[in-house]
Amino acid sequence: MKKYMEAKILFDTVISNDYCIGCGVCALVDDSPFRIELDKYGKLVATASKEALSISTAKVLDVCPFSGVSKNEDELSDIFFDKNIGYTKEIGKFISCYAGYVKEGSFREKGSSGGFAKWIGCELLKRNKIDYFVQLQANEDESQTDLLFDYAIFNDAEAVIKGSKSAYHPSTLANIVKKIKAMEGRFAITGVPCNIKAIRLLSLQYPELRSKIKYTIGIVCGGMKTANYSKLVGWELGIHPESLTKIDFRGKFDNRPANEKIYKVWSTNKRQESRDVSQIYGTGYAAGFFKPNPCDFCDDVLAETADISIGDAWLKKYVKDPKGTSLIVVRNQELHKILSDSLGQDTIFLESITAEEAASAQAGGLRHRRDGLSRRLMKKEKRGIWVPTKRVKPNEFEITFKRKLVYDLREKIAKKSHVAFVKALEKNDLKVFHKIMDPYILEFGIVNFFDLAPRLPRRVLMYIKRKIGR
Repeated sequence: MKKYMEAKILFDTVISNDYCIGCGVCALVDDSPFRIELDKYGKLVATASKEALSISTAKVLDVCPFSGVSKNEDELSDIFFDKNIGYTKEIGKFISCYAGYVKEGSFREKGSSGGFAKWIGCELLKRNKIDYFVQLQANEDESQTDLLFDYAIFNDAEAVIKGSKSAYHPSTLANIVKKIKAMEGRFAITGVPCNIKAIRLLSLQYPELRSKIKYTIGIVCGGMKTANYSKLVGWELGIHPESLTKIDFRGKFDNRPANEKIYKVWSTNKRQESRDVSQIYGTGYAAGFFKPNPCDFCDDVLAETADISIGDAWLKKYVKDPKGTSLIVVRNQELHKILSDSLGQDTIFLESITAEEAASAQAGGLRHRRDGLSRRLMKKEKRGIWVPTKRVKPNEFEITFKRKLVYDLREKIAKKSHVAFVKALEKNDLKVFHKIMDPYILEFGIVNFFDLAPRLPRRVLMYIKRKIGR
């Protein structure tokens, strides 16, 4: 490969074809020409000038999680985890799988699902396994109306609870990893699968980073959202995008299943609004509103390169508990011991589950990221469009006609929602967004009629109410 080529290749492949998730590791490489910016669609993306690209000597292809050149999740797992632990294609390597929740303190109440991500960070600090815990937290700077969440560093175990719950909002590693590199100490960091993979790849290029980041806590992910998703939620609840300062995606009901949530939003004048997610236009997660394109070309749901992965235990046995139950996949022996020790202290509740049950708890995400991905790769291949090399192969799976319609429509809804919302912002009229997206919502409902049938009466009623309300 010629000198000065890698940055240009990354730009022409990953970035130009909309596979950049904005993780920011390319901007952290020596002589990098890249910077991470938020575009008008609410996506964090890497960008660089033509001049900077033409002279950069940065080695960026091996650190980008979507380059198609960097190591995949299986290869990274072989480097970072014991070779003799369990493995399945769905969840990656594992020592043990659990479902459970934190019994002590307010971790379960104030956290996502069963509260384990924050609890792990708190325990690592208490046990002097780390000096700093890195996690997302709500941005307290009210001038930052686009990036509502950012990574923060905690060295006080009791303060860990202040971190955010699930954040369906873009964030980048670029700034926080710079801080980690400049500091002395031992760190643990949380992140969605692509971010943890990016950290692993970067740490292979920079051994000093690998020595500092002792533990990675992966957040199970079915796909991210752009910043405009948060703006839509606020607008639907009566807070204009320019006034939105904060959002909570994980309000819990006292007497309804854990998969039914409340969204809360705040404005610059401290106004607060909240609503049942099922009553907010465009928040049906299965439809794919505001999903960044790279999420549709990722085959990792359970953060397979993380020392421990934590998500929602969407299993019939647990979902009825309104307080939430965590799905936990452990790949690190030290973290496994912390869980085992704590069971004896009665501070947590855990039930062992099989790897098959762990995969079943995230079956929808896995189906979309494996079966659906094979179709999306095939379509790109037929059109001669560059795609990153994935573990899933084009047209690998047999897919029913109905599922093909669902996967294709999700892609269409994601793309249309990005454009439609920008038009609504330009017109300063939320109805513009509704008018463009209504036909796709109707089509998605028709395609999924029988799957949605048990919930159809309530959804139809809400749809009619929204129409009358306008």
